[in-house]
Amino acid sequence: MLLLDFWRAESVRFDAVLFDIDGTLVVGPRLLPGAAELISLLRHDGTPFFFLTNDGDHTRRQKCGFLLRAGIEAEEREVISCLSVLPELARRNGWERGLFFRAGRLGDTGDLELTSDPARLEECSAVLMGEGPYDWRTTWEALIDFFRHHPERPFIVPNPDTCWPNASTGGIGIGAGGQARCIRLLLHEMGTEIEPIYLGKPYRAIYDYAAGRLGVTDRSRILCVGDSLASDIRGANNAGMYSALVLTGITSEQQAQQAFGEFRPRGIFSAIGQGA
Repeated sequence: MLLLDFWRAESVRFDAVLFDIDGTLVVGPRLLPGAAELISLLRHDGTPFFFLTNDGDHTRRQKCGFLLRAGIEAEEREVISCLSVLPELARRNGWERGLFFRAGRLGDTGDLELTSDPARLEECSAVLMGEGPYDWRTTWEALIDFFRHHPERPFIVPNPDTCWPNASTGGIGIGAGGQARCIRLLLHEMGTEIEPIYLGKPYRAIYDYAAGRLGVTDRSRILCVGDSLASDIRGANNAGMYSALVLTGITSEQQAQQAFGEFRPRGIFSAIGQGA
């Protein structure tokens, strides 16, 4: 079944839609069939929606540009990234008044004061795990020493992803979540326990933020569309939203049919529209 057909028949059940991007609406620079048509239909009907992404390496403006170049009409305000949660989280915890250490590269971080200088770690009230190329060995060694002395200080990981498919090389990139878990394991072996704070899918922070932006109180009336059982589907289910899996990304039909518990999608669709 196609998601477009489902939406035309069942849209009255939903007040809003959340879309994953990569593997759901686009694959690399290629637009997936039906994606632009569904977005246009939502705009025409006045149904609110957001593009939800774990990409913390790029700004919302850059992510919006990727969608526009692929052929999807998008505005910067319609993109919610794993970093969108950060300014509000910092204000709620009083962290915005301190210095953040940034490991790697990050997109939108609001007005937070950042440093990437390991020599300034002692001044930092929290650590942000970023992405992209950086001197990981020097940084990791500095972070391990820092957390051995300050295990109580927040270790914030906007993007929980362990890895990601690198479209330019055809290989696998190690995500911020994978790096954070390596650092945590190394500290555990040294007798120091830390608990990273994850912001993106499948963790609740990004879904709570999106629901607040949508103004929808009954979360079962939010349709969440994605291609990952571990990220999109598990996150939507745990947030009380209606999970819809499309088989145009990383999940096969066999994997979808065998999924259970929090990984089980409410709906399984071959694609958004015809031609995939």
